[in-house]
Amino acid sequence: LSVILILGLLCPEKTLARRDGYYKEDILGITSANHIYWLDDNGRDWVNIPGQITQCTMIELDRQLHVWSINAANDIFYKAGLRSDWVHIPGKLSYIKAQPKGNGRVWGINSAQQIFYRGNAASNWQHVPGALTYLDIQENGRVWGLNSAQQIFTIDGPNGVWQHIPGALTVLRVTPDGKVWGINANQDVFYMAGYGQPWQQVPGGKFVTLETNGFNDVFAINANQDVYYRNGFRINWTHLPGKFVKLRVLGNSAVYAINSAQQVFRRHGLLGTWAQIPGALNDLCGNYGTTYHYSAAIAAADQKAAADKRAAEEAARQAAAAAAAKKAAEEAARKKAQEEAAAAAAKRAAAKRAAAEAARKKAQEEAARQAAAAAAKKAADEAATKKAAEEAAKKAAEEAAKKAAEEAARKKAAEE
Repeated sequence: LSVILILGLLCPEKTLARRDGYYKEDILGITSANHIYWLDDNGRDWVNIPGQITQCTMIELDRQLHVWSINAANDIFYKAGLRSDWVHIPGKLSYIKAQPKGNGRVWGINSAQQIFYRGNAASNWQHVPGALTYLDIQENGRVWGLNSAQQIFTIDGPNGVWQHIPGALTVLRVTPDGKVWGINANQDVFYMAGYGQPWQQVPGGKFVTLETNGFNDVFAINANQDVYYRNGFRINWTHLPGKFVKLRVLGNSAVYAINSAQQVFRRHGLLGTWAQIPGALNDLCGNYGTTYHYSAAIAAADQKAAADKRAAEEAARQAAAAAAAKKAAEEAARKKAQEEAAAAAAKRAAAKRAAAEAARKKAQEEAARQAAAAAAKKAADEAATKKAAEEAAKKAAEEAAKKAAEEAARKKAAEE
């Protein structure tokens, strides 16, 4: 892991974010007033770091971030982690560069173009013969540099001998694994696969600056501020949207860029899109990637914070469970009340239907009884009428018989 530094944003102080004792330190920034800031984990909030510097370089050692810096007077300062104090280091430098994964090794150039090397913060500066205006370092300690005549040199560590590399460059970039990229005064791009390999011209465009990382990601800017990307030597350039003047590539393929209005943007590799980050920056510098620094005291605080967070989460969980149980009980009571009300309503409806049926049946029975009574009365009336008729007929027959008898007697009497 390594780190990218971004220079140039003024913002209010905040507390450094942390994870289990490790501080994520992706981006540092320096304002136009040389104040220092760090970009928080959320990628939008800037955190103030005390001090004033004009440039810096970083190195990861024992999972801790070591920062080397230079102020406007070319004084040298060093700190081991963002929470430590700056320590003044004797000497004057105009350029400083830490070796990636170099166990604390750092190189520098002073205003007279003299070269210096230091094994770590506790050692002393060692003068290295030669004169350079710029240098870059591989992970294995090989240094590449440019002098004021744009000549290219390389040396295998501070005790080696400078070797002249054919060619002339205005821009030189070296990846941690030793791939070399450069731009000459004609804005042509060249690539070297490693020490001892020949230069190969990279076709497809002219550029004024470029940046790369250890994973073949190369971003370049031309004189019109257009941005292009390629993955390694054999893939062609791809034009990306936007206009920028400076950029920096991280080890995870994220790239930060600044436009002419000093606005800051970020994207992830070729397939990402530019997203603006609040703030205005002047410059970009640094290494590749992300690093962390560890503090035992902070770790203890983190453990307590984590325990407090777990306790709060457990309390919230219990409160949520209690609220859910209460809600479930209330829902059950409501449902039970609804069921009881429905049962009572059904019972009342059934009782009403039963009463109506009984009333209907009673009415039917009463109607049948009345009909039967009427029929019985009718039958009785008819029987009485028949009987009266029979008696009248019998009486009439008797009277007729009597009359006939009297008529016969009268007739017999008359005959006699």
